[in-house]
Amino acid sequence: MSAHPSRAALRRTLYLRRRPLAALCAFAAVLAALLALAPAREPTVTAVAARTALPAGTVLEAGHLTAVQVPAPLVPAGAASAEADVAGRALAGPVTAGSILTTASVSSGGRVARPGHVVTSLPLPDESIAALVRPGVRVDVLDATGVVLAADVAVVAPPDTPGGNSLTTSPTGRTALVEVPVEVAGKLVSQGAMSLTVVVR
Repeated sequence: MSAHPSRAALRRTLYLRRRPLAALCAFAAVLAALLALAPAREPTVTAVAARTALPAGTVLEAGHLTAVQVPAPLVPAGAASAEADVAGRALAGPVTAGSILTTASVSSGGRVARPGHVVTSLPLPDESIAALVRPGVRVDVLDATGVVLAADVAVVAPPDTPGGNSLTTSPTGRTALVEVPVEVAGKLVSQGAMSLTVVVR
């Protein structure tokens, strides 16, 4: 006998809550339709990108790089998939933050300098100037009379530890690698380290 009041109570509860239940069912139906119509997520692959904007000539280190996930169809040809693919190599041109690095972004094993240019060591007679010279910095090189021998020269490698170089020995023993036109490299060699002044832009 007690079952009948229970059924009646259940019917009464459902009747009183029919509107919220109907709204819940409608929401579930809309959600199911949206999930069915949503496009499938494209598979992604790992690529290596520049963490920040970098100038041409920058020798890439771990701090310059970051791993990103990119939809497979958008990955450019020759994209680096691991830091080891580009670390230690110089950028062939400037890149913006987030740019995916490729084999075309960095210097190849066969060529470091651009056509018509060479990479040579530049003596840094002044220790304070040497402290400012880093990859991507632009410098001017002057002779003893103040004549500019090379302007807006790109530094491609930081000052080395004390030692010799391809021009002559610097008084500080510090040199940096720079990219210059072939004819400018000849002028620098003919001047000698003692007569060169390096100024940072």
